[in-house]
Amino acid sequence: MARSSTARKPSKGTVTSNVIELDTDAIAAKEKTIQKKSDEEILEHLNQRFDILTEMTKAVKRGDVRAMIVSGPPGVGKSHNVEAVLQKDGLFDTLGERKPKYEVVKGAMSSIGLYKKLYEFSDSKHVLVFDDCDDILQDELSLNILKGALDSYGKRVISWNADMRDEDLPRSFNFEGKVIFISNMDQNNIDQAIRSRSMMIDLSMTDDQKIDRMEFIAQSDEFMPEYDAKIKADALDLIRDL
Repeated sequence: MARSSTARKPSKGTVTSNVIELDTDAIAAKEKTIQKKSDEEILEHLNQRFDILTEMTKAVKRGDVRAMIVSGPPGVGKSHNVEAVLQKDGLFDTLGERKPKYEVVKGAMSSIGLYKKLYEFSDSKHVLVFDDCDDILQDELSLNILKGALDSYGKRVISWNADMRDEDLPRSFNFEGKVIFISNMDQNNIDQAIRSRSMMIDLSMTDDQKIDRMEFIAQSDEFMPEYDAKIKADALDLIRDL
């Protein structure tokens, strides 16, 4: 009796008649899973760096750290992170209608303006934040003032021996406050003496990492609450396509 034969369909992923059939859907799904895991790991690493920034800001507020430089690209949450810590810590001052023990200074600043601001926040409980005030990190006179403010000696005396129109300012004073610099500058372009006197937090990242970080921030209800999630997602898609 002749044995009947049934044609068998070649399994995917095997070689038949010199033709390799691959399960492209399965491969694409696996690649997507690997990519998603990789993106999640990268984002987790980025968020850990911002967790460190939070803890170091608290350390500055306590006085464990005298000065800190936070560098990185704009729009990733450097300023928001630092200010959130200081605002939470100064909540009782706000409720009691007392002057906050910290101030965020933005924009251009002259050397005499820097001297005056340091004098105003010279108390040991004060924290002065310079946000994108890169002029003072490149001006020679301002740098000399900052070197005195961030000196490692127990007593930090800042002096002004040039012409002074503001008679309410002393010619010298003891600075006991803390300073945080938030800058878009590359750390290597910041004066070595200032870097050596400060705790450095580097938040530099690739363009893809910036978008991942922006997406994480956008998911927070605290970020631009007047816009819904779809509008935020559309904005991020537009950024990705640029």
